[in-house]
Amino acid sequence: MKFYIKVFVISLVGFLSLFGGILFAFETLYTAEPTGSDATSSAVETTVGTTESATEPEEIDDRTELQKIAEASDRINVLAFGLNDSLADTIMLVSFDPSVPRLDIISVPRDTYNPIEGYDGSGQKKINAIYGMKDIGGVNGMKKYLSEFLGVPIDYYVRVDFNAVQAVVDTLGGYDVYVPFNMDYDDVWDTPPLHIHFEKGQYHLDGADTVKYLRWRKNSDGSMQEGDVARIERHQAFVDEMIQKALSFKLPSVINTIIGSNYVKTDMTLENALAYAVSAASMTSDNVNFYTIDGEAKMINGLSYWVHDPAALETLLFDIYGYSDVYEETEAETETP
Repeated sequence: MKFYIKVFVISLVGFLSLFGGILFAFETLYTAEPTGSDATSSAVETTVGTTESATEPEEIDDRTELQKIAEASDRINVLAFGLNDSLADTIMLVSFDPSVPRLDIISVPRDTYNPIEGYDGSGQKKINAIYGMKDIGGVNGMKKYLSEFLGVPIDYYVRVDFNAVQAVVDTLGGYDVYVPFNMDYDDVWDTPPLHIHFEKGQYHLDGADTVKYLRWRKNSDGSMQEGDVARIERHQAFVDEMIQKALSFKLPSVINTIIGSNYVKTDMTLENALAYAVSAASMTSDNVNFYTIDGEAKMINGLSYWVHDPAALETLLFDIYGYSDVYEETEAETETP
């Protein structure tokens, strides 16, 4: 059974977690999961005053400048995503700086080209396929490979059920949106059957209709369709409005809605979440920033991929961490003959 987009409020949930501690472990199994990869090794252990320590080989630090900066930072990076069968969907890095406080949300297009050695099947070179990969996938695989792809550590994951969208929108009193063109799509094979019909115009949508609006990708007659990046922009606009509403007096109601459900799975502990909530208490919507990884759509061996620009991604992350000057110096050194 084919589903289109099923998770649209990922970054909102990640954002709210920093305020109200909603990203605690609903099931103890999730708090006990290993990370699946060890962090880059720390300083070498030596014994002062012995001849053996002098003969030990010096450890080589092969970390990039970005990795060094990220690992020394107080930022908390949360990988947020939903599932479409065995594929990850609506993948976002929610990066929180408690010292400002500031939240940066980076959307990773699900069709991003990211080949992994030994996994050459149809569609497996897309970044959203990692979750379903045998032996290396799951939440641990998502954390490991997304960390390698982005070049920064990932501290926690959040996996969200799409039903969170409807519940949160209803709690916040609906979603005001201008639909720029007619949306007409029917899928009788969905469970339950999906029918999306919006004429061009201004709407105040309840939770159920908001889900339909966000799930739309194309019209049944082919008259209109939307690519992954355009859809990300639509989802980010939705999240932005929900964040502004959530920062109002309705925030406690939103927290209660999510805590009283099974919408969220995470490896963040309640203690961690509460600590971040205190740090984020003074945050406003002006401190929330959205980004989408730069790149271009390309056909490779008959499949459509989003091929990202590694240099642009690195520049973005240096900027987020507040070290754009370091990136410029690194680039200059690289170009020097």
